[in-house]
Amino acid sequence: MIGDIVLQKRSGWVGWFVSLFTRNDYVHVGIDIGEVDDLVTVAHVDWSGKQYTPLAEWGEDIIVLRPNITLDEEDQIILNVKLLQAIFLTEVRGYDFFNAVKSWLWKNTDDEKSNGRRYHCAEFVSAMYRKGIGIDLVTWRSDDTTQPQDFLESPYLRRA
Repeated sequence: MIGDIVLQKRSGWVGWFVSLFTRNDYVHVGIDIGEVDDLVTVAHVDWSGKQYTPLAEWGEDIIVLRPNITLDEEDQIILNVKLLQAIFLTEVRGYDFFNAVKSWLWKNTDDEKSNGRRYHCAEFVSAMYRKGIGIDLVTWRSDDTTQPQDFLESPYLRRA
């Protein structure tokens, strides 16, 4: 459903390394943007940058979280427009290894001055929800310190 949060468990050596820093098995997160070419699709940011990927490519080891409030059609449209703008129009860059580690340890203050905005996956999801429809899913953290597992504790989300 549009607006669902998709959490992915670790896999491979990159997932193992990410889980080492985050101390959690959930290492990636994105937002369901509905069907694209008849496939349920997830907007997310990864190493290579902003993406939209069919949900089927996320593998079987995922959890889907749904907002406790039903997003009306207007909220779904606004959220999708914000996500699609971020994916196609805004210069959002993915994270490289060094910046990913820095995001877990401290925020890169030069990030905003760099050529394009760098997001890590959880920061992207948190920021898109907050900026798009005004819902702060992880109230106890700023967007830039939000981690994938934080969405499991959100009072605004439940397992789908």
